[in-house]
Amino acid sequence: MCAWRRFMAVWCAALGVCVNVCAQQGMTLPDKKELTLGLSRTNQSLLHGVLINYKNDLTLNANYETAKGFASIQNGVGVWLVREELVKAGVGVNYMMGRQEAADRRYTGMGDVPGSAMSYVWGEWQPIQDAITVYGNFGDSWNSSNGKLAQWGMTLGFPVLQTVNGFADVSRSWGDQRYVQRFYGVSSSQTTLSGYRSFTAPSAGTLYRNTQVGLVFAYDAQTDVIVARGKSSATSFLMESPLLDRKSQALSAVVLSQRFD
Repeated sequence: MCAWRRFMAVWCAALGVCVNVCAQQGMTLPDKKELTLGLSRTNQSLLHGVLINYKNDLTLNANYETAKGFASIQNGVGVWLVREELVKAGVGVNYMMGRQEAADRRYTGMGDVPGSAMSYVWGEWQPIQDAITVYGNFGDSWNSSNGKLAQWGMTLGFPVLQTVNGFADVSRSWGDQRYVQRFYGVSSSQTTLSGYRSFTAPSAGTLYRNTQVGLVFAYDAQTDVIVARGKSSATSFLMESPLLDRKSQALSAVVLSQRFD
């Protein structure tokens, strides 16, 4: 069984246990409204789509949660499978980013890939509240040629000072064969225009391994400033694509998080 399937099997088993425990405790959460705005160095750009060379770009997430469902830039629009204090999971519709040839020099001659709607499921679980968060998501594009994309990871939180907390995050991303071919493959016609050798994705596989550390500065009960720094490393599987010219790139973020009552 491949890594992401093992992870999803463990995730679903743990989620089932947590749902049962939380249901027995009868927890109810209030509505949530939150806005996050800042800059981040990323290959998933709101302005430019999927990138090979990471760029400093706008990061934005508006999140609204009620007892019936959720709406956010990050997780799309949908309904809850479970919504409790320590575990959340939802299913709905989200957007799978495309790519723009003009946004990255590595795409010269490769053409654009349009984004598309996707069916989407996501979840997060805190086995130790505010100290350990395990998360994951899976999207299936409505444009079948764009394929499927998943991410999973874990965040460790720890106190630093009275109003400062630290965190360390590790995550992985995965694409099926169609996704890898669509975004990292090179067809014979693209070879002529781009100068790259032809490349056909052999299978599904893990794409990137990311690690980050950061600090959360609590300005007041509703406002945080978050700074983070890390590294993203393409897997040996993805490095087979001629579009990639380096294995590791820096990650960074400076964002303001504002909650509203």
